[in-house]
Amino acid sequence: MIIYYSIIRKTFFLIYLFTLSSISYSQRWEVGVGVGICNYKGDIMPSFKPFFARPAGSTFIRMNCTRSVSFKVQGMFGGIAGDDKAIKSDPYHQARGHSFSAIILEGIGQIEYNFANFRTTASRIVNNWTPYVFGGYGGTTIQTRAKLATIYNPTYTARSSPSFLALGIGFKKEWKNQWNWGIEFGSRWTNIDLIDAVGYKDGIVQIAPSSTLPSVIFPYSFQKNQTPGTKVNDMYYYTNFSISYLFFKVHCPPRR
Repeated sequence: MIIYYSIIRKTFFLIYLFTLSSISYSQRWEVGVGVGICNYKGDIMPSFKPFFARPAGSTFIRMNCTRSVSFKVQGMFGGIAGDDKAIKSDPYHQARGHSFSAIILEGIGQIEYNFANFRTTASRIVNNWTPYVFGGYGGTTIQTRAKLATIYNPTYTARSSPSFLALGIGFKKEWKNQWNWGIEFGSRWTNIDLIDAVGYKDGIVQIAPSSTLPSVIFPYSFQKNQTPGTKVNDMYYYTNFSISYLFFKVHCPPRR
């Protein structure tokens, strides 16, 4: 018990020191909103199609810990879609004719690394812009509606709640006073393969179960025009333009 208490006390002490260093750096918090688009990549559309997109919007809180590192918590609401007919170079996708659309509600926490000294007093060289990279982890709720053209009951609706890893790049710039604007592109690598209602498991092509369509499994040896796609889990991308406002507080030194 004493050992656990000591570990907890040391942990809180380290968090306290980290908080003090963050405060002494900038005293800056940001809140912002973003608008953009989402793209999907999976079994129905195994290649990235930048112009096959659905609108999305987000809101976020960012804490600038040091001149190089920031943390951000973000919520996003948007949509994704896919259509075999959009893969014009593959006759098997054209023959199958599956399509789907989905609504996404996600939450993500991410850490960002700024390449330049952006809005800082900790260096003689201060930039009013910087590129950055980020990585993060999050979860999402996805409501899918699909039309499975080669199935006896073509309508399909279901809900899934996958988690995901995120990687991406961004650019942000000081606008005026306490305002910033930014552009960001990030990929979401989910842990499931049935967002689009079609997936692979142990070499088997699978159609996800739903309230309107019972579970249907197709052997991989069936005709290829029924089973084109990829065995990699489904993923999606979020590209956005954002505007944020900085809150900061200046601490005056005590009188002597």
